[in-house]
Amino acid sequence: MLRKYLLKPLTWLVGWLVVLLVVISGAGLTYRTFKQSEIRSATKIDTPNGIESLETTNLNGSTQWIYIRGQDKNNPVLLFLHGGPGTGEMAVARRFGLELEKHFTIVHWDQRASGKSRREDFNDDDLTIQTYLEDTLVLVNQLRERFDQDKIYIVGHSWGTILGTYIARDHPELFHAYIGMGQVVDLKLSEIASLDYAREEARKDGNEKALEALADLNPPYDKDTSELVVQRKWLHAYGGGMRGFPYMQAITLLLTSPEYSVLDCIAYMGGTTAIATQMWPEIVQVDFMAEATKLDVPVYFFLGRHDYNTPTLFVEQYFEIL
Repeated sequence: MLRKYLLKPLTWLVGWLVVLLVVISGAGLTYRTFKQSEIRSATKIDTPNGIESLETTNLNGSTQWIYIRGQDKNNPVLLFLHGGPGTGEMAVARRFGLELEKHFTIVHWDQRASGKSRREDFNDDDLTIQTYLEDTLVLVNQLRERFDQDKIYIVGHSWGTILGTYIARDHPELFHAYIGMGQVVDLKLSEIASLDYAREEARKDGNEKALEALADLNPPYDKDTSELVVQRKWLHAYGGGMRGFPYMQAITLLLTSPEYSVLDCIAYMGGTTAIATQMWPEIVQVDFMAEATKLDVPVYFFLGRHDYNTPTLFVEQYFEIL
């Protein structure tokens, strides 16, 4: 009897929750569509010789997405190599790249298994630095041919600086210059310095919870990448990562990007941690102070004074070597 009396209100409750979920989802999708249209209209390129093209390209048998924007197709080409690995940055193109589009034809690329490109088939065995470098070289040559330019500019951000530095070292004849943002130099030293910073800030703050969590970490975490997640949590909490960065803004940019479908967003979320975790044991071996002591192109570094994700100290030392 009790079961009978409980069943009816529970059924009503579940029904109302389903209705509420449908209403919220519908409202969210409606708002998303409205914002996409608004962003698309506000950032549309309509100059006579401009270009705005979202398209796929074949890189070593892999179908990957690029997004090209520029006010004049005759401007120098600038290829942007996103961070991560796995953290495509195509969604920020319309927010942070508009001034550059007056001076360059900018190519945003969602790398193999990243962002929009994650929805295409990929092989886990191909998630290596060498494979990404081969993809980069093919794309660079495609762009040179398409825009009839002997050389292009290349910008690397965080993980993208690994690709950018290697390819500038090996193929300087292809580039006007290399620009590194959040430049990786020696990841083993960087992780030690990063952990020291987080521990010191926790000590200053008297944060016993943080100190306990950080106490037994063993950089560079190539045997257990879950330790890296713990370290980054406290690093960001104490401003050593993206200080003051509005994470909700980043999520909003992704969800309202005209270039990403709902399925793209879902695939994106699933790829960021997975790729970085798989590739970390190889990535952490990078040491440009030993491997790339000479780059035969102009080099520019854009650094964060308080950056302990890719510590500025080591970039300064690398600059002196170069």
